[in-house]
Amino acid sequence: MAVGDTPAAAKVSISGAALAALLHRCAAAAGDCDGLLFGRASRVPAPPPSLSDYDDHAAAAPPAPALAVSVSGHSSLSHPSSLADPLGRFQLQPASIPSAPVGFFSSRRRTPLRPSMRELALAHSLAEALAPAHPLLFILVSPSASPNLSIHSYYYRAYLLVGARLVPASLGVVNVGPGFRDQYHSFVAESPLPWLPPHQPSSPAAGHAHTIGEQKAVDDMVDGFGIGRLQGAVGSAAGQAAEMDDMYAGMIRRLEKLAREVEKSNLRVLEQENRNLLLRFRSAGME
Repeated sequence: MAVGDTPAAAKVSISGAALAALLHRCAAAAGDCDGLLFGRASRVPAPPPSLSDYDDHAAAAPPAPALAVSVSGHSSLSHPSSLADPLGRFQLQPASIPSAPVGFFSSRRRTPLRPSMRELALAHSLAEALAPAHPLLFILVSPSASPNLSIHSYYYRAYLLVGARLVPASLGVVNVGPGFRDQYHSFVAESPLPWLPPHQPSSPAAGHAHTIGEQKAVDDMVDGFGIGRLQGAVGSAAGQAAEMDDMYAGMIRRLEKLAREVEKSNLRVLEQENRNLLLRFRSAGME
């Protein structure tokens, strides 16, 4: 989707936890602050054709969004505004950002929810630096509090960079429940475990095609559970429950081993502190 497309073709949403963390960050800052927004931008699959016998009903249906932009977190570099210089030019190097952001946010206390010229310049500068394939998202937050700090209010509005303008966009808050099931259609799990295709009995060497790094990733999570055994548990339904029980038991053994190592290291630190204390007493003639 090009940057110049209409904002009606995009569905913008943010999880409830991500919105709460963003508002808390803006309220806890000593003054104005800004930061980057991270999440996922994906194309929404086309809905199935309507089977209604009434043509006017099908024509009146609103068009489905072609792009979904979902915000799952944010990153604020410091308490004062730090993304741009006074002229609104993006200051960070794109190579220093671990993942591609979907936009940015800005917090200004007790101000109207309208983008400033500096924020518009920052949006253009950020779009040029990142070259996103979707309209850049901008969330403007305006926190305020009563004089006795008994009431805290948070006002926010979302904008999309369309052409040369920041156009207001509807921002949906996604929570857990059946009503928000559409949010998770494009979910992709992230796991340190390697990719495990189904095991093919006709190719016995397929289980040995994994690298040492992949085997180490499994060993760091599960104690005594080889990657070939894990691949077999994923590919076969027979005995899968017993294999999963063994894998979880291996995870518990791994956690117990780490706990014992931490306990031993803490004991060594305590013994060293006692020896240091005894040496100080001896040097001071207090023994």
